[in-house]
Amino acid sequence: MSWEEPKTNWTRNDRFDAPNYNRIKNNLLFLHNMAETLYQPFVIGEMGEDKDYASFYYADEINLLADNLEQICANIYPIAIGTKTVYVQNQAFIGYEDLNRIEGAVLRIYTLLKEQKANKSRLGFRLGNMKGERF
Repeated sequence: MSWEEPKTNWTRNDRFDAPNYNRIKNNLLFLHNMAETLYQPFVIGEMGEDKDYASFYYADEINLLADNLEQICANIYPIAIGTKTVYVQNQAFIGYEDLNRIEGAVLRIYTLLKEQKANKSRLGFRLGNMKGERF
């Protein structure tokens, strides 16, 4: 699994499709793995396999993306990620505003975790016996 740059400039005319869904889902999995290397392990919801162009998108799958984003944020240093929209089957589908919110938050969390990993404290000295010397 690898990081893919989020799309943070969604417009009303953009179309949400399988590559977009997969990018968001896989970036969330990437963030979860990255967060677990810096923080205590925690669980996020199972998002299933990647979608293809013949796949359908269900409200509970879109809600799960947002739930997992909130779960990751809650288990690391909390940042503002906006208000989650809850989608209902056979109602309005995810819009460009919410996609910008989700992918913008994914990018902010990635940047935060990357900086934390780069600045992680390390001991400035070596522990252990130094060539048999006694202190």
